Amino acid sequence: MTDRGRYQLFAFALGWFALIGVAFHLGLDRLYQAGVDRLGVSVARVGQFFSDAEGDAVRRVRHSSRLDYLEPLRPVLDSVDQLKDPPRTLFGAYDGGFPGTFAGFNRLEDELDFKFPIISFYNAWGDRPDQQFPRRMVETIASMGSVPLITWEPWTVDFDDSVRTNLPSREEREYASMQAIARGDYDFYVVRWAREAAAYGKPIFVRFAHEMNDPYRYPWGPQNGNRPTDFVAAWIRVHQIFQKMEATNVLWIWSPHVSMPWLEYYYPGDEYVDWIGVGVLNYGNVASWSRWWSFHQILEKAYPTLISLDKPIMISEFGTLDEGGNMAAWYQQAFYQLNHHYGRVRAVVFFNAAADRSISTEWPLDWSLTQSERATEIVSREVAKASRW
Repeated sequence: MTDRGRYQLFAFALGWFALIGVAFHLGLDRLYQAGVDRLGVSVARVGQFFSDAEGDAVRRVRHSSRLDYLEPLRPVLDSVDQLKDPPRTLFGAYDGGFPGTFAGFNRLEDELDFKFPIISFYNAWGDRPDQQFPRRMVETIASMGSVPLITWEPWTVDFDDSVRTNLPSREEREYASMQAIARGDYDFYVVRWAREAAAYGKPIFVRFAHEMNDPYRYPWGPQNGNRPTDFVAAWIRVHQIFQKMEATNVLWIWSPHVSMPWLEYYYPGDEYVDWIGVGVLNYGNVASWSRWWSFHQILEKAYPTLISLDKPIMISEFGTLDEGGNMAAWYQQAFYQLNHHYGRVRAVVFFNAAADRSISTEWPLDWSLTQSERATEIVSREVAKASRW
C-alpha cells in the first residue's frame, strides 16, 4: 500500500471513531439499547404466545386424566389451611423446559407413572412480559389439578432504566437491594404482582429470595451489602403488601441455604412464614468445591435448627447429578432417610433440569433423574408408596 493509501485509510478510520463519539454524545447509544430492549420484549411476547398455545393444548389433552389421578388430594390441594401442614408428603417437580414447554415435565410423569401435586417454576422480577405475575402458567397448572410453586427472584437489575428513573442505575442497583425493597422502592412491582395473585384466588406456594444467606450465588445475598436484618425487613414489607392486597391464597416458603451458617438470623418470624424450603442437591464431583454428598450429609447439620422453627419442611430442590457416584443408590438412600429420620419433611420437589447452567462448568449439568433407568424405577416406586392416602 502506498503512503497516500495508508493516510486515506487512517483518515477513514479516524472519521468513524469521531462519528461514533458524536453518536454517543448525542445519546444514540441509548436509542440503540432501547431498540435492543424492544426487540427482547417482542421475542419474549412471541415466546409467551407459543407457551400459552401449548398450555391450552395441555389443558385439553391431559386435563381429565390428571384431575382424576389427583382427585383424592383435592380436599388438601384446594385448601390453603390444609396445605399449611398436609397430613402426608406431597411431591412436586420442576422441569428445565419451564415456562416455555411442558414436554419434558410430561415425559417425566409418564416415565414415573405418577402425577405431581406440585409444579415448580421460577419467576424473576423485572419489566419484561415474562417477569410479571405468571397468570397463564398458574392457570394452566391449576387446570391440570396441581398447585403452582413459584420461586420469586428479586433480580432488581432487570427493571428498565428508561422507565424506572427513580431507581439507581443498573450498575448500582444490586447493592443493598434488600434495604431498597424494605424501603418501598419496588412497591410499584410488588403491589401489582400481589394484586394479580389475589385475583387468581387459588393456593400458590411462593418462595421469595431463596438462599439469601449464600454469599456466592445470588445478588440478594450478604456479599452485596444485604444484612440479615435487611432481608427480614424486606420479607415483612413484601408479606404485608400481599396481606393488604388480600392475597391470602399465597403460602410463604422461607428458603435458606442449608450449608451456610447463621441461617436462623434470616428468619422473618412465625407470623410471616408458612413453610421452610431447603434445597438438597448433590453436585457430585463436577467442580473443585464439590464432592459426592448423600442426602443425609447435606441436610443433617441444619435440620435441628429447621425443626426448632416448628414449620413444615419442603425439600424445594431435590436431586443428584450422576458424576462421582451412583444416582440410583443416592435416591434409594435419600428416601430411606426421609422415611426414617426426617419426619418433619412434608413435601419433596424434584429438580429435573436436563441442561442447568446455574454454575460455571464446561458442560451444562444434567439433573434429570430419568437418565438412569434404575433411579427411575426407585423413584417411581417410592413416590407411589408415599402418596397412598
